[in-house]
Amino acid sequence: MNRLILTFLLGAFVGILGGLQGQAGSLYILTGLMLLNIVKSQKTAAGTALLYTSIPVTLGAAYQYYTKGDVDLKVTAVLVPTVFIFAYMGAKLNYLIPPQYTLYSIAVITFAISIYYFRKAYLMN
Repeated sequence: MNRLILTFLLGAFVGILGGLQGQAGSLYILTGLMLLNIVKSQKTAAGTALLYTSIPVTLGAAYQYYTKGDVDLKVTAVLVPTVFIFAYMGAKLNYLIPPQYTLYSIAVITFAISIYYFRKAYLMN
């Protein structure tokens, strides 16, 4: 299938999940770009996902949460510059370590997050 059509389908899927789950979907974009062979490497997937999230693609979804009173502007004011600075540092680090270490770190952190959400959902009953 054409990689631009795959990219569109990935974007539609991630857009729905992002609005529903309350996240920008960069992990889904990163994984989808590599899994569907839309890009050739983890570094290209990372660069593409980072550029994608630098554009306010989630602004519409954030507005929906804001209108319901579910946005903490003070926390947001701390997160934006902090993530900006440390994301820059992380991108520089990515070029200093072997690619498999980056992939391992994604796998371990995703697994840990999965356990957290499974536990949280289970305890809701």
